Amino acid sequence: MTATPARIDRPDLRLAEPPAGARAGDPVPVGVRFFRILNRYLMVPATRAGLGAWFSTPIGGAMVLLRIRGRKSGLVRETPLNYVVAEGSVWVVAGFGPRTEWYRNLQADPRVEAVLPGRRVAGIATDIRSPDVRRRILPALMRSTGGPSLAAGINPWRATPDELLGTMAWVPLLRIDADDGPLDAGPDDPGGRAWIWRQALVCGASLAALRALWRLLR
Repeated sequence: MTATPARIDRPDLRLAEPPAGARAGDPVPVGVRFFRILNRYLMVPATRAGLGAWFSTPIGGAMVLLRIRGRKSGLVRETPLNYVVAEGSVWVVAGFGPRTEWYRNLQADPRVEAVLPGRRVAGIATDIRSPDVRRRILPALMRSTGGPSLAAGINPWRATPDELLGTMAWVPLLRIDADDGPLDAGPDDPGGRAWIWRQALVCGASLAALRALWRLLR
């Protein structure tokens, strides 16, 4: 990936200051630490193996694996994130604010590869500051994250768009535009229904395995 200048849609606007508990050096909530460990040791390997869609549910959200070049090492780093596909683009947030490492890497080089369930796209990330765009996208994006949003103390099903806009005024919102043109949301992306038959199949297989084990132990 060749480095290009960082992109911000409204460079005249600044993000709000992080609230208490979200500044560098502040402790990370237990619920957030749990999801970080889960992502690192389960979702990243599963997504690499093409199995990410099997772990996607409205409760845990769907995962995109971003491949971003490190600003110091020059090496490509992988970051699992909840996402939504809307308005022809992939959208993610840097949940730890401007101190988020992968966000700082994107400021140095906004080119990124996004590994989605069943497909991968190369594109460029843009830091979105426009209040109108953030008001449109943030509610759907935060609802698509499921449990991780609640673990971070955000209830996107009860909060209004303006409340979310205020609560997340310090959180960077990134739009990833694919090189090949606008994207459509697929059945395995947030809002799709493929998770229903996948999870039904997983539950059926699990029940069959438990029954077989029960018979062996009787």
